[in-house]
Formats: sequence, structure tokens, C-alpha cells
Amino acid sequence: MSVAAVNINGERAPFSQYNDQVDIAAPGVGVKSTVTTNSGTDFDYTTWDGTSMASPHVAGVAALIWSHHPSKSAAEVRSALECSAVMPEQYGNNVKNDFV
Repeated sequence: MSVAAVNINGERAPFSQYNDQVDIAAPGVGVKSTVTTNSGTDFDYTTWDGTSMASPHVAGVAALIWSHHPSKSAAEVRSALECSAVMPEQYGNNVKNDFV
């Protein structure tokens, strides 16, 4: 799936793709992440922006769906993601998802 990034208000992040190649969007601005410090001996938190921060949100929801419905196919899990996602007005019909 192609994942776009949105901010805390659900607005498209300025660095994120938004054309008809986008399947779904997830938080990707100001997302807390763990980082290593002291040459990898310690851990801390930092804030990152990017679709690389948005994609794990989608993967996590897909994993939760699959954990509750292990017999579902990848296509069925994808459909569940796409059909249950909120469609922000700013995207209008300019996204790939025809189910929402």
C-alpha cells in the first residue's frame, strides 16, 4: 500500500505524496520514535516526520486486523484498511480508494 503522511489535524504533510497513487494516510508529522545513543548502548526518544513514520501505523493496524481474523487474506485485510479509513475532505476524489 502507498501510505501518505498527515499531521495531528489530519492535514496532508507538505512533504507527502497526495495523488491517485496514495491508498491510505496515517500520522507522519511529529511522531515519537526510539533512537540509540552512546554508540548503541542506551535508548532515548526523538520526534521524526516522514512517510516512514506513517507506514508503521498502517502496518500495525493491519497486524491487529490479522490477529483477530487470521484466516483473512492479504487482499481482505487491505480492503478492511481502505474501507474503514476516514477520507479527509481535502483529498476529495483524488485518491485510489474507490470504496469510501
